[in-house]
Amino acid sequence: MDPRIQDCLAALPRPLPESLSGAHLAKKAGLSSSRFAHLFRAHTGMPLRPYLRWLRLQHALAAIAHGLNLTEAAHASGFSDSAHLSRSFRSTFGIAPNVLLHPLLSLRANA
Repeated sequence: MDPRIQDCLAALPRPLPESLSGAHLAKKAGLSSSRFAHLFRAHTGMPLRPYLRWLRLQHALAAIAHGLNLTEAAHASGFSDSAHLSRSFRSTFGIAPNVLLHPLLSLRANA
């Protein structure tokens, strides 16, 4: 992997702010936005925005698994609100988050 891309990935803030942009990351890597986008896709196999959304969704799922509700998980993961988290979840996984989370919440309630 190109070390500039690797360094950017390693330095991504956690949680990811919603305002994080490709232009900002390109500048940190010392590349033009278009060159950064090309190298990022070549080395990760996907464009930057879907990659960042995937990281935010992973963070949100972990937050929910640790007891946060959807709104709290959304804010903790860089989404503006629970509706934004739900839309992103549905567009990525094809189901609403409550379909996946309902069994988890039921298990937690019965424990």
